[in-house]
Amino acid sequence: MSTALTTFRILVRLSGLILIILGIIFWTGHALGLIPVHMVVGLILAISLWALAYLGARSGVGAGMVTLVAVWALVMLVFGAVQVRIMPGSAHWVIQVLHLLIGMGAIGLGDRLGSRMSRVAYQAR
Repeated sequence: MSTALTTFRILVRLSGLILIILGIIFWTGHALGLIPVHMVVGLILAISLWALAYLGARSGVGAGMVTLVAVWALVMLVFGAVQVRIMPGSAHWVIQVLHLLIGMGAIGLGDRLGSRMSRVAYQAR
């Protein structure tokens, strides 16, 4: 499980970094043609979070944290997919900030779950 844990933690961090960079580029009004890439990388982040949640459930990490990560990944995907239709117009920046916060939360939750799993594995030795 150590290799899988490490792989998915790296995927969460790497996809998160790519998503943040792309998001900044989009906010400046550039490279909007890369939005589909942003969506695919977001899907990779969600799948990585679900994989971590699965591994966390198997490793004995608290069910609450595992459930939170799994549900957060779903919320992130759904919100990301529909965000362009929410509050269109001059107030849409509020939705963009919320989108950023949900994404940052997903990255943080994935990292926290990975840390807890590492701690549980270390204590089991």
